[in-house]
Amino acid sequence: MALFEIEQEVGAPDNKPEKSTFKDFAAADICLAFFNADEHAEYHTVDGKNALVIVEDQELREHSAHCEAGAKQNFDTGLYTAYTVLYIKVCDYGPKPKVGKHLTMDAGTDHQRTYSIQTCQEESGVYRMTMARTRQ
Repeated sequence: MALFEIEQEVGAPDNKPEKSTFKDFAAADICLAFFNADEHAEYHTVDGKNALVIVEDQELREHSAHCEAGAKQNFDTGLYTAYTVLYIKVCDYGPKPKVGKHLTMDAGTDHQRTYSIQTCQEESGVYRMTMARTRQ
């Protein structure tokens, strides 16, 4: 007499569960690790939509200027151009924006910024937008 009786159902070979692929794990990591408010991402309003995004400030490039009457003068190109990279999920933003479109972040706050989109690439459901903002 056995202490335990184990019943096991054996299914047909074609009832095997599908194995997860690397792409499945990578897609899960995008949400669980990168677009995680406790890790990398922060909530911002992007073109009127509140979303978790990742913002990377790339560089600040000063424009050449000349001195006239004791003040720096540079009327054609602005004082500097700030380059920023924005990562946002396609499902949070919507259709892919065109190069040159103006994007507004955090409208209505004292951190509001307007950028011009330089490039926009989509990979694995995420847009990577390189943006520029010229300070006048």
